[in-house]
Amino acid sequence: MALWQTRWVCDRLSRCHPGLEIETIVIKTLGDADATSSFDGAWPVGAFVSALENALLEERVDFAVHSFKDLQTAETEGLTIAAVPPREVAHDVLLTREKVDLAGLPDGFRVGTGSPRRSAQFRRLSRAEIVPVRGNVPTRVAKLETGDLDGVVLAGAGVQRLGIKAPHLIELPVDQFVPSPAQGALAVQARAESTAAGLLLDLDDRPTRRRVSAERSLLRRIGAGCHTPVGALASIGGDELRLHAQLFDPTGSTMVEGIESGAEPRELGERLADRLVRDLGA
Repeated sequence: MALWQTRWVCDRLSRCHPGLEIETIVIKTLGDADATSSFDGAWPVGAFVSALENALLEERVDFAVHSFKDLQTAETEGLTIAAVPPREVAHDVLLTREKVDLAGLPDGFRVGTGSPRRSAQFRRLSRAEIVPVRGNVPTRVAKLETGDLDGVVLAGAGVQRLGIKAPHLIELPVDQFVPSPAQGALAVQARAESTAAGLLLDLDDRPTRRRVSAERSLLRRIGAGCHTPVGALASIGGDELRLHAQLFDPTGSTMVEGIESGAEPRELGERLADRLVRDLGA
């Protein structure tokens, strides 16, 4: 997935700047090296991005391409998100071996996911058995094909980007399965005020940046990381943003949700975050 995303960005950048020479450098992260540990509270913040940020700061690379949802909410000094390209689909999908009805999954239906948010959402709406899984998208789909799982939950953007096929695919409704903040969006990071940062501006999509800014503002205000069961999705109409979010307690057993509207992304995210935290603690 990371290579696909990087090639996609490089291709767009080359179209904007014909003749620009771009070399792809593969850097392994902790998230790549550890494909077995679950995303619990012990999972280190920045596991998927710290090695890339170090390479940027040490000037071994000029820009790095991230899945935006993997980035920690605290900004890294000396670096900037130079471009947020147009967002892919934000929703999750359920791939299954047999045709099933999402509203009536059979008891004990084995759903594979390593996400606390997705686990909590499925437990709330069904009696599915949650099976922790890690690894890249093909690895997870293989568990479905071998019969280890009845279904596997993935980001719809990843499935589309990789052209993954499955016997049956259900698009999970975002009103019930609010996706991870910034899911489906890319973040292209560079050193602040560098030549690369200037070139990358041509790839930036303002509506996408505003939407994910609101979602990540909520995440930052809550103080959440990749192990926190929280979903947030913003939509946009003119200058107005509409932010819908779900927040679960650490066990995933209690959920609060809310919707707020506003024009300023950061303020909107913070306002809804404060409301959800207050409601969850009530």
